[in-house]
Amino acid sequence: MGGLDSVYAEIDRAQARWKESSPFHCADGCGSCCVGFEPDVLESEALYLAFWLLSTGDPRAASILEGSFVPPRSDHESGCPFFDPVNPYHCTVYEGRCLICRLFAYTGDRGKDGRPRWKPCKFLPLEGLDGGLDRRAQYGEEELLARFGAVPPIMSDITAGALALDPDSAHSRLPLREALPRAIARIRMILSFTEAPTEPESPDPEVPNPLVS
Repeated sequence: MGGLDSVYAEIDRAQARWKESSPFHCADGCGSCCVGFEPDVLESEALYLAFWLLSTGDPRAASILEGSFVPPRSDHESGCPFFDPVNPYHCTVYEGRCLICRLFAYTGDRGKDGRPRWKPCKFLPLEGLDGGLDRRAQYGEEELLARFGAVPPIMSDITAGALALDPDSAHSRLPLREALPRAIARIRMILSFTEAPTEPESPDPEVPNPLVS
């Protein structure tokens, strides 16, 4: 989890540089990319979110483990269980959110030539930008550098860093709602080992010890 926390921190730094160089920012209160989406997660991602829930004292952790958690969305059986359509920020676990949720909209990929490229999210507001951009187009490294002097972080590069933390689980992903209960159980067990043992009560000197003759 420490390694994944470092990956998440690097995502924040790389995306901050891209946001400073480019004019692209998600519209306030959008959340459109989350409406019908539930991430498939690595074990490390589920453990990270489980630890975040437990360390913040979030009561949802217990209800998820018990199987009584009811997502805030009306379609309980589909989509991310932490998406709240009423909350203006929508994501109710933002600080503990999964890898793909951190990458979406502000990352690019690599073409067949291995060079960075970027396609605007279909929900990004592009109106009024100098020179105009077509959200249907794919923009290559040269044009990105010419327009903005920067390229976005590359999704596959960051994902590779996360997979390298536990190569054996690289091909083992589960839907978030399946992976999280077992992750919470595991983190709770680990945390129970770190709790300080209770000090035994001092013996009452007035009560004779039957083991001492």
